[in-house]
Amino acid sequence: MAADLLADAGLAPVSLSDRALLSPYFEAVAEPLSDYTFSQVFTWRNSLRLAWKVIRGHLCIFANGSGDLTLLLPPMGDGGADAALTEARELMDAYNVAHAVPDRTRVEYVSEGMLQRFDRSKFDVIPMGGDYIYTTASMIDLAGGDLKSKRQERNRFARNYVHRVETYDASRHLNDCQRLLHAWRDHQDGKTTVTDVNATTIATVKRHKETLAAELALCHAKELGLSGMVVYVADAVGEERVKGFTFGELLGCDQSSIVVEKTDLETKGLAQFIFSEFCRLHWAHRPLVNAGDDWGVESLAWTKNSYRPVKMLQKYMLKPKAIVQSGTGFQPVSLPSVQPEDHEMKAHARTAPSAIKIRPAIATDLGATAALESTCFDAYNLSRRQLQYLSNRASAIMLVADDAGSVVGEAIGLLRHHKKGLTGRLYSLAVAGTHRGRGIGRQLMKDLLARMTERGVQRIYLEVEATNASAVTLYEKLGFKSIGTLTDYYGEGRCGVHMVCETGVSPRLPRKIAA
Repeated sequence: MAADLLADAGLAPVSLSDRALLSPYFEAVAEPLSDYTFSQVFTWRNSLRLAWKVIRGHLCIFANGSGDLTLLLPPMGDGGADAALTEARELMDAYNVAHAVPDRTRVEYVSEGMLQRFDRSKFDVIPMGGDYIYTTASMIDLAGGDLKSKRQERNRFARNYVHRVETYDASRHLNDCQRLLHAWRDHQDGKTTVTDVNATTIATVKRHKETLAAELALCHAKELGLSGMVVYVADAVGEERVKGFTFGELLGCDQSSIVVEKTDLETKGLAQFIFSEFCRLHWAHRPLVNAGDDWGVESLAWTKNSYRPVKMLQKYMLKPKAIVQSGTGFQPVSLPSVQPEDHEMKAHARTAPSAIKIRPAIATDLGATAALESTCFDAYNLSRRQLQYLSNRASAIMLVADDAGSVVGEAIGLLRHHKKGLTGRLYSLAVAGTHRGRGIGRQLMKDLLARMTERGVQRIYLEVEATNASAVTLYEKLGFKSIGTLTDYYGEGRCGVHMVCETGVSPRLPRKIAA
């Protein structure tokens, strides 16, 4: 943090001695995100260059790790949140203008509950993903068909490896856990295959920051009130080594939160074992376990979804609305949001009919598809980086609707290899508001289904918000059937419908998809 900012604005770096003062602000939040704890703020203090200040009775945590000044979390306190945010925004604006990044003022990690405290007319509300919430009992038992593969992996580890579990103690385990942490980072850096140099750099920097945060958790677990567990595994000659460690903490009135989990990636089944065993030994008294968000990483999102979350705690970013000059002065403008997957809703103003071409997406379509995601969805929209990642995967099919050279729709399907064949999942379907009501969503879906069937996919799954009647009707007409309800899948009170379509492809062993 710049010295003049500390002196002039009264921002204080986060230290262990602040725990007693700051923790009550986090503990007062009714349904907290995994980010709303002192341990999270402290462990990320160096990576994100965090500092704090109490403004009008509200705790404000500022971040200065990327050359700008932002609020990492919304102001926390009782009453008057808007006034506190206004003053914090003035501080951010002054700093960001002085450092030539005037458009970087923002508030991150705003929960659904906290969002209601602020005047949303002054901000664009941008979804940031969400925390994955599971029932603790299901993570302990891993029972049922949905979790069969997890249960098998856990049991495989327990059967094939001589191991033992200990409660973390820094005096005995710190050095071994640090070695494992650095080996994990080096392994991840070494296997990066992204051809985009910028994306590779971002991933490497993120891992470096995560490593710094995990180091602080290892060093100060006791002072932070974190519960920890380590797993020793014996090698062929009986020598034991630490192959996994994890930390967690209490969150709100009914959750536990998994703060860090690192395992030796070559020890098969250890990741499933350590998560399940940690829940059994430390968190069985809490009905829910929070595994945090997926950082916008598609592979991590797939893994977290595969554990079948019972709900998501949505996170948002607040950005001051753009100002444009008009005849009556400056006015804020922002793009309207629409309901997720409301693909067939008729627009009030239609464009003139023209021939729509459905084709595979190419590199130059990324900007247009990212814009579609941000304008068509108010939750779980894909970033440009995620779209670029998917476009390079053999296990993804990415189509666009082309209207005379303009991308007006997109559809993304994911393929997954199993022992008995292939399954698919509709990952995204979006149509520009000005082009709805023309059957473009249907065209995209029919083409996507055809391409999946050609690849040997036997059944295709999707999720859709229960209140989105037009989308549900579309999917039903294309052969999808409901197989269950996903409680609070799109946020509190917003249930999803889980649907499947049987393609009629005979079971067979397809050629394995390249990662």
